[in-house]
Amino acid sequence: MNNLAFDTMVRVDEIVTDVLAMDLLHSSPDFFKKVLEVAKEPITMSLVGIRRSVADTSLGETDIELVADGPDGRCAILIENKVRAPLMDRQFARYRMRGHAGIEAGQWTRFRVILMSPRSYYETLDVEHSQHIDANLSYEDVVTFLGSSPEFSFKRHIFQSAITDYRKGYVKSADTAMMNFYQNYWAVASMEFPQLRMAKPEIVGKDGSWIYFPPLYAGNGVRLIHKFKGIGCELAVATRNGEKLAEELIPFLETDMTARSTKSMAFVTVKTPAIDHIRDFLDLRTDVVLSLQVLDRLRSFALDEQVRSRITALL
Repeated sequence: MNNLAFDTMVRVDEIVTDVLAMDLLHSSPDFFKKVLEVAKEPITMSLVGIRRSVADTSLGETDIELVADGPDGRCAILIENKVRAPLMDRQFARYRMRGHAGIEAGQWTRFRVILMSPRSYYETLDVEHSQHIDANLSYEDVVTFLGSSPEFSFKRHIFQSAITDYRKGYVKSADTAMMNFYQNYWAVASMEFPQLRMAKPEIVGKDGSWIYFPPLYAGNGVRLIHKFKGIGCELAVATRNGEKLAEELIPFLETDMTARSTKSMAFVTVKTPAIDHIRDFLDLRTDVVLSLQVLDRLRSFALDEQVRSRITALL
């Protein structure tokens, strides 16, 4: 039977590309070097170990944990593999938490977070996710690498089929309770806070607990987010120096605002009541209006001339 007769209409599950990638890392020194290059690590490092579906802590699961050793110490390359599945809340933030936990435990001296996926999957990620990713090991690059070796023809076929699978599109399943909440939330926002320009909701799944508002300025780099499950309302800014921007914004903060940062993001946060979207919306309306008022304040804060000048200077 010809293995290349694999049906391209069959869904390619992530476990399949997980296993194929691990096999390549074990069997192909050149592929191991390629992954090191993507991670911006020296290609002279040696392979210490590879594990799949690692969940040693309460900080979530790593699809592929690759540990390499070299003169500058051990590096963990933590790989999240995606074909088409949606991201979980703070999925890549938890990868970084696991990386830091490994440093504290003495397992490695540094780490890299890599997304292995079709290139378009990575390119369309919101900055809330992409800020935690060090590099994309794209399926397209894997296919190109495998194309030079006839013995890898079946593996190449599978990765190419996964790209085709992604291009067909992941159809998110609408969650009835979340959709109802979004529709009611949008009705209030559009009628009472039109300046926030909330888009009419389309399909919303169970993971839709962050409501994104249209960018305020600077492309997609400055926007409002309502993280209604507990974090509150935030002004999020994609920046080349999150720590510096957060510090520069502190003198302009109102009493209930706090500034925080990551390497490539700065946030101004106002804590608002957590909202349980399953409850009757009439019981939630007061908290929704309060949150929209806070979002409008954050909008005005971002549009303040002095604040805006500091933000745009560090974009």
